[in-house]
Amino acid sequence: MDIKRIILIKGAVETLEFFSLQLAEAFTEHKIPAWFWDMRAPLGSREAFCALADLDASVLLTFNFIGFSGESQFQSEHGGTLWEQYGVTSYCIMVDHPIYYYKRLRSHISHMRLVCIDRGHKAFVEKFYPFYGKAGFLPLGGTPLPGTGIPFQERTTDVIFTGNFVPVEHLMPHIRHMDEESRGFYFDIIQELIEHPCIPLEKALISRLEGEFPQITREETLSCLHGMVFIDLYLRTYFRQKVVCCLADHGVRLLAIGKDWEKAGCRRPENIRMAGMQDSLACLKAMGNAKIALNIMPWFKDGAHDRIFNGMLQGCAVVTDSSAYLDEILLEGRDYAGFSLEHYEEAAQKAKELLAAPGKAEELAQNGFQAASQGHTWAHRASELLRMMEGSHCDPSFGTVQK
Repeated sequence: MDIKRIILIKGAVETLEFFSLQLAEAFTEHKIPAWFWDMRAPLGSREAFCALADLDASVLLTFNFIGFSGESQFQSEHGGTLWEQYGVTSYCIMVDHPIYYYKRLRSHISHMRLVCIDRGHKAFVEKFYPFYGKAGFLPLGGTPLPGTGIPFQERTTDVIFTGNFVPVEHLMPHIRHMDEESRGFYFDIIQELIEHPCIPLEKALISRLEGEFPQITREETLSCLHGMVFIDLYLRTYFRQKVVCCLADHGVRLLAIGKDWEKAGCRRPENIRMAGMQDSLACLKAMGNAKIALNIMPWFKDGAHDRIFNGMLQGCAVVTDSSAYLDEILLEGRDYAGFSLEHYEEAAQKAKELLAAPGKAEELAQNGFQAASQGHTWAHRASELLRMMEGSHCDPSFGTVQK
């Protein structure tokens, strides 16, 4: 397929718009024009879209099924979406586990290719949604900022963490309708994963469902898994709170960018400078003044989060838990400092050791910068996406609807 343009969407989620903007810049470098539908200007975007030539040679690249979630501005007058009406092939990157997208996935969207940020997610959709064919694997990428940045030894922030804190009470509506026995079932699974955090989410959940309901069908399994997103959300907030508060409670000063960190219940909150919600660019600029970038993986056991590569590309020494994918592309102790969720206190120990040995921390930061610069920016991800798009036409099983 000779791709005439790549269509992207902005105006929905700031982070996903930022990713799209980085990809668009990279596609332009490949001489493929990028065109944006702005959800904040639906009428103008729709009129401009319908006036485009060669729509059947255009590709839509979206995140999290934006454009396929019933938004009226994307609906065709004849039913379905404009993308389907005009024969636009679509690629959807899912930045969370596929269980979050059950309602979209089960609708069998035509002309849709799926792309996952974790190889476990990829295996899951290929097993449970085979009508989409082979899925792509694309880890999140990082964004370098122009300029040389602040020299490492002159940086004034010891540790930075970018991400919200979600109080547990904010998650309870997910299970408010449940009886006591069902809640106990959920929290029993949560406790298992807290004690054994190396287990992939889908493996733990499916195992417990099949053990509890031996006759459960495929469709019942998928429906139950969608109802269990509470478990994933709970685990994220549990370990995020444990690791960040562990650093603060051990005397490590850190900058937290994100909302509600004042509700985290740290024993020594005076060690956390709470900057509140900020956009993606502001987070990157703040990383450029930090010595250490902290990351806690959101249960991606075979993928990567953009916080890792963003920290490296802004010249930080990165402290993070790992995954099977990260173990393949990075070397712990050379490119980053690692800790395990089983012993999350290691994160505070690693941070204190690096702050006490600035030469070692700077070397780690330099190695991480080289690793991320050479293969893990959004420009690299754009190249991988173009290879997928070209390869999907050589491999008919990639992303095609199998009857």
